Amino acid sequence: MPEIVKIIEDPQLGEVLFRKNNNAKKYIIRIKQNRVTVTIPYRGSYKEASIFFEKNRTLVIQKSTELKSNPPDNSYRQDAVLRHQAQLFLPEELERLAKEHGFVYQEVKIRKSRTRWGSCSSKRTISLSIYLMSLPPHLIEYVLLHELCHTIEMNHSPAFWSLMDKHTGGKSKELKKELRNYHAIGQ
Repeated sequence: MPEIVKIIEDPQLGEVLFRKNNNAKKYIIRIKQNRVTVTIPYRGSYKEASIFFEKNRTLVIQKSTELKSNPPDNSYRQDAVLRHQAQLFLPEELERLAKEHGFVYQEVKIRKSRTRWGSCSSKRTISLSIYLMSLPPHLIEYVLLHELCHTIEMNHSPAFWSLMDKHTGGKSKELKKELRNYHAIGQ
């Protein structure tokens, strides 16, 4: 279980919990049941987490207000619908892109990951988040191509990004930047 590092009282958001998590790879802000939590990666610091929180505070307040005025009806139901849509669409789209671009993968798995859009194992198993279904079609395609490129380059080296540029018409950096504006539903 993650360790609570600090709790601050924000005038608009109430209690904000700062937690260290050994599995976290980046700073993450989540709003769950009207409570804001900032996750700090293993090598991260409270100071950096505070800066990250302050930088995103306006967005967090906006999201918190939206959630309070429009509480999710039934997140379980929403996730079930997303999973169904993802299982119908994503494997077929991944197969289409693999054939079109000449990639080979072993298996595709659909998961409920909120921290990653997708991943590719060394055995070429591609895992995709059901929350991809909340993205615009061109960003879904970008994530699928990203994971397919990992079947050849298992890192984010210059060779990987060169491969991504080849398969995205030179737009990999632009698409990567655009993807940062989206987050998984329900965080």
